[in-house]
Amino acid sequence: MGINNDHKAVRLEACIKIRNIAAHTCLLTLQQIVNKKEKISEMNFRNRWNKELEKEWKSGFIDCWYDPPPGGIASIFCKEEDYNRLNYPTLRDKKYWPRPDVFFQNEGFGYIFVSPYTMFQNLPIIGDFGMTYYLGEMVKMRDHYRKSYVVYTELIDSIKAGMTFQELCVFSEKTLKNHNLVSFVVGKTDKTGFDFGHTVPFIDRDPDKAETSKVNSGNPDQINKAISEARIFINRQEKYEISDNCAFTFEPRITSLDHNLPIFSFHTIILFEKGIKKVLSNFDGIINLLGMEWLRE
Repeated sequence: MGINNDHKAVRLEACIKIRNIAAHTCLLTLQQIVNKKEKISEMNFRNRWNKELEKEWKSGFIDCWYDPPPGGIASIFCKEEDYNRLNYPTLRDKKYWPRPDVFFQNEGFGYIFVSPYTMFQNLPIIGDFGMTYYLGEMVKMRDHYRKSYVVYTELIDSIKAGMTFQELCVFSEKTLKNHNLVSFVVGKTDKTGFDFGHTVPFIDRDPDKAETSKVNSGNPDQINKAISEARIFINRQEKYEISDNCAFTFEPRITSLDHNLPIFSFHTIILFEKGIKKVLSNFDGIINLLGMEWLRE
């Protein structure tokens, strides 16, 4: 038996709430390190962010599910002239986990990501958040990020209820190619190995018996597994149709066709509630803090 739209609506509100927590704690953590003399490593940043998240337990934060990277948090810092590590194939690989010997650069690149979930009516509801940033002034790099942001916005605007994930994937690939861009993703869970994002599980359906057993176990690894395996991916084959009440991540990782430019990625959540689209970006405060208003010029 399907769940009614009122039940979907309250689950969507839970997704919005945990996404807001993810973005707000990211902003608070960045405020601790931007333009400071203290050297802050990737691992230090990860630990600071985790402490901010732990303060949100009363607001609904439970844990982070996308692990590895350890703790479900990623922080990749790069020097302006050496951004190879930013173009990671997957955060699962140990070489891209937060390191104690790589430091925040006031004129460099970075990628920061967190994968929190809340428990609502005994359902784990995720609110992933992530973004790349560039703090330097090289014209070539700023132009690439501006162009990528424009195309990202075009893709977001194209998303409509009634589209299938297959149609969204194919359209996104074609649009990027028309701008001499590509999305660089190596999927570990998605069997096709390439995707633009995935559903927020348990918004438009209840967990099955096996998933319920994992969630009810109280074991963090089993809960993480239940979330991970319940996702439906935006790939070239998936017929899942975007309904009037659903939620999914949209996370193109945009670079040049030859992969010689740094990745641009704004990890966004798209919601549809009673047919009305809501875009959970939550990037404005961080863009302003980092002085990246040029991105929208």
